[in-house]
Amino acid sequence: MSRRAYVWFALFALAAHVASGAQLERDKLPGRQVKVAAIAIGFGGNREAKLKLATEHLHVAGKSGVDIACLPEEFGGMTAEPIPGPTTLAVAELAKQYAMYVVCPIREQAGQEQFNTAVVLGRKGEIVGFYRMGFVYWGEGLHCSRDGVKAFDTDFGRIAILTCFDLNFAELWQECDALGAEIVFWPSAYGGGSPLNAFAMLYHYCVVPVGAGNIIDAAGKTVEGVEKPMPQQFIATLDLDRTFVHENFNGEKVSRLLKEHKDGVAVEQRYGMESWWLLKATKPGVRVRDLCGQYKIETLREYQHRSRKQINEARQKGNRI
Repeated sequence: MSRRAYVWFALFALAAHVASGAQLERDKLPGRQVKVAAIAIGFGGNREAKLKLATEHLHVAGKSGVDIACLPEEFGGMTAEPIPGPTTLAVAELAKQYAMYVVCPIREQAGQEQFNTAVVLGRKGEIVGFYRMGFVYWGEGLHCSRDGVKAFDTDFGRIAILTCFDLNFAELWQECDALGAEIVFWPSAYGGGSPLNAFAMLYHYCVVPVGAGNIIDAAGKTVEGVEKPMPQQFIATLDLDRTFVHENFNGEKVSRLLKEHKDGVAVEQRYGMESWWLLKATKPGVRVRDLCGQYKIETLREYQHRSRKQINEARQKGNRI
């Protein structure tokens, strides 16, 4: 290959890399990494102006290698539209261009009803599903969802969505846990604050709020050092493989795992009062969740879910535990 041909080939490869979003090569990284973006451009306003602003943000997110970007509730104004409709079709083109998922909230017109709805668009621009807000804030003039909480499977993990006033109703956050969500997106018009950290810690999933970009990991900690490629855009890389394990029934198994995989798994933190370990992978290609399965170690979530089920069954039968 001549030097000139090589240069053109290199430039083409670089352009393709940028156009595709240059996403994380997860198989070459420890754990299960996902790059998320919270685009905090606020709700309402002129549809065309806000869609233009959202488009600029999505171009930046895509070129930053984001796997999934989340826009705010009713970011394109409060004129209702169907699914698919003008907003979802426009955003779907960008999702397809950068091969990234996008959570695209709209005011939805569904027959004679209107909902505050977040549409999940896939890497090919397809509609993966949607969540309609369960607890509508007073005076919004919208219908309350009768569908309940939903979970959506992606190629990096399982997500759920709650919106705005949903923050105040703990049963919704517990349902996200029951459905196995690993990230809960919260495309609200405001930041939410400490309750979001509490739910993340209690249920061991990440929370991605959009109102203020305060991205929260599964330990309930607000992520530090987030990327801010432009005003009101917040990008963080989350490891969905970080795993909480309770010491009940697991002590010897965890000790053996750590001994036999000391070069690939570490204790990130020991929670003494809670009797928890937080384990993380430290070597590319290693996943704690897979090893827990091999060593028959229940994760904390699995332990809690099994205990709830079996104790409730015993309660119904009048059996002792």
